[in-house]
Amino acid sequence: MRSFRLSLLSVIALASCASKPVEIDANQCWSLSLGDKVKGTAVLFAHAAKDGCIECGASVSGRGCPGVGFATANDSVDQAYERILQSERPDAFGNVRPVVYLSGEVIPNGATGKPMIRASLLRLAKPGLPNGR
Repeated sequence: MRSFRLSLLSVIALASCASKPVEIDANQCWSLSLGDKVKGTAVLFAHAAKDGCIECGASVSGRGCPGVGFATANDSVDQAYERILQSERPDAFGNVRPVVYLSGEVIPNGATGKPMIRASLLRLAKPGLPNGR
């Protein structure tokens, strides 16, 4: 009986660490864990100016919330990212903050190990639609 309880607790502990689908919303703060599958809207913070900026990585977050790293998973997302940067008007520092719809997985940042989203889908969010879809 004791080993059964121990086994049951182990299964519960592992299940709580497993990846899960996470719906994100640009109007809320959210937290992510490695392995999570995400979809929804986020504020994309990126440097759009062509001024030779080094280490100007992008991040995503909810409004007024801490950001997490952002990476693209394929060529179509790379192209969408570049179109978004070109279509948005940068602020005085060369940064843009559009609301985007994305989906992807949470992976570790290669330099820090912190969670970051690797987007397999990216587009500008459609205002007025639930969660920008």
